[in-house]
Formats: sequence, C-alpha cells, structure tokens
Amino acid sequence: MNTTVRAIILNYNRTDLTLQCVASVLAQQEQDCEVVVVDNQSEPAGYERLIALLPTTVRIVRNTSNFGYAVGNNGGIGPLPGLSDAQFYFFLNNDVALTEPGTIARLRDALVRDTSAIAISPLVHTGSNPVPVRRQIQVRRLLAPGRYVAALSAVLRRLPGVRSWYNRLVYSDLVPYGPGVYPVDTVNGSAFMIRSDYFDRQKGFDTGTFLYEEELILGEQIRRAGRYCLLHGGIVVAHEQGATTGQKPGQPDRQLTKHQVNSLLYYLRQYHQFSRPVLLVVWLGRWIEFTGKWLLYRLK
Repeated sequence: MNTTVRAIILNYNRTDLTLQCVASVLAQQEQDCEVVVVDNQSEPAGYERLIALLPTTVRIVRNTSNFGYAVGNNGGIGPLPGLSDAQFYFFLNNDVALTEPGTIARLRDALVRDTSAIAISPLVHTGSNPVPVRRQIQVRRLLAPGRYVAALSAVLRRLPGVRSWYNRLVYSDLVPYGPGVYPVDTVNGSAFMIRSDYFDRQKGFDTGTFLYEEELILGEQIRRAGRYCLLHGGIVVAHEQGATTGQKPGQPDRQLTKHQVNSLLYYLRQYHQFSRPVLLVVWLGRWIEFTGKWLLYRLK
C-alpha cells in the first residue's frame, strides 16, 4: 500500500520561516515523506537564498506570480518530475513547525484507519495566544450561511442569540480538546493532511480566493461529497500567527481585510447563491467594522 506523504510548503518572501518549517519536517525522519516548496514569485535575492540553503532532496516549484494561497499551493500537487505519486498531501504554512516526533506518521495513520475521513489537522498552537492550546480556536463548524456571516461579526456576535451561533461555529462544545480524534467539518488551513486522490479529482483548492476561507470552502466541498474531516487532539504543532502575512497583532490591515471580504463574498455567491443586493450589505457591513477597528486602533 502506498503511504507516501508529500509535504507542501508555500513561500513568499519569507525565506527564514520556510527554511525552519522545512527543517522541522525533515527532522521527523519520515521515510515515506517528500518535501515540496512552492515559491510564489519571491524577490530574486530571497529566492536565490532559498535555493542555496534548501537541502537537495527538497523539490522547489517556482510560480510565475504571487498567486495567493489556493493557486500557489496547487502548484505542489499532482505529478511532478522525479517525485512519486503521493497518497497524502500535507499542507503547511511556513510559519508552522512540527515539534513532536511522529506527527506525520500519526496523522497519516489516523486517515488510513478512518476511510470515510478526507482530511485531518493537528492542534495548532498559536504562540502569541495566551489561551492554552486545547482551548484555542482550531477549526470551524459549517453553519447556515446567514448564521456564519453574523457569527463572523465582532459586533453582532456579542448579541445573545448570535453568541450561541459563534460558540457553535468554533466548536466551543468540544473545548477543551482531549487527546482523541474528533470528526469535524473543516480543517485548520495552517496545517492539514488530505487524501491526494480526492484532492486531485477536485483539481486542488478552489482558485476563486486569493487568501482566507480556503478551509471553509474545502470543508463545504467535503461535506457535499458525504464525507468529513478529523481533528487530532493528540498532536500539537507550533504556529507563529501573522508571520507569513506580516500582520501585526491587533493592527487592522486594509489589504488583508480586502482579501478576507472578497473571499467571504465569493464563498457566499459560489456555494450559497447569495444575491447581489445581499452581498452588497455583507460587503458594507464588513468595511464599516474595519473602519471602526481602524479608528479605535489609531486612538490608542
């Protein structure tokens, strides 16, 4: 039985982070694991440094532009010259580090055991979050789209009724996570493993987004296929949140918010057929919230 895992790490002008992530994967000493770094058209100096410092066993795929998360990661899937056909893809943000021995093997084994599951995430420990990892938000439940939009709102989710939707969205009913394996609706986009046969049939990530909502869309696709995802509470990986995008904690970022809003609108339009007037209301509400956050940040 083919149990090969292909670890796919996306890089864009973060050479040091990518090298650290690759090193943590290689330190697993997993024989049936190949590593692919997909470069999203980084600056030439950084790219040349990446080539010079990566081990020769690591395959580098160079994209012709910064295509974002979905299209960028898709460059690492499917047939690649010199690499075997992997049974599993393991997607890692380059600000993630595998800190526990056997992480790759244990995630793969959990998927092998549960033939109805398509993808699996470990617990992702965001170091800047003072909350213990087993109480941190890991994955999201698929809600009715209107409830999802309301629960995303930092203002609306303070309302009693909406607060219950938000708690359901972030799986508050399972917190604190124990060491078991939980059936869930989505994966954590920072680190997850997925069956390659399913993902190749889907032609990879939906390319309608640049950044954000990819795991929600993937979860929606998996649910519509009658399958589900897993969250492995017995495995923890380290995550330096914001390091990949360069976002400072607490600081509203207009460009990142633009990507968030555009991805949300795409999800609502493509997967739930929201009308243009309703999408306009959602768009307006998100930007009003951003403006409020920006003003509060500037007044501090």
